[in-house]
Amino acid sequence: MNKYLIAAIGLVFLMGSSVTMASGNKESKMPPMAAQDILNKMSCEGKKDGEKIRDRTDGEMITCPAKIKQPNFGK
Repeated sequence: MNKYLIAAIGLVFLMGSSVTMASGNKESKMPPMAAQDILNKMSCEGKKDGEKIRDRTDGEMITCPAKIKQPNFGK
C-alpha cells in the first residue's frame, strides 16, 4: 500500500511541475515574434547596415537590420 501511496504522490508532483513548465511565458516582457523574423534577425547578425540577405522562408530580399513585423497572434 505504501508503494502505491508514494507512486501517487510522485505522480502528482511530476504532473504538477510539468504543467508549470509548459504553461508558457505569459508574463514575459518580450513581444511575440514570428519564426521568420527570428531567422532574419539571426541572418543579419554580423552584417553591416544596408547589406541584403535572402529571406529563408519566402526568398525575398531583406535589408539588414531586419525589420520585425510584430504579427497579431490571434489577439
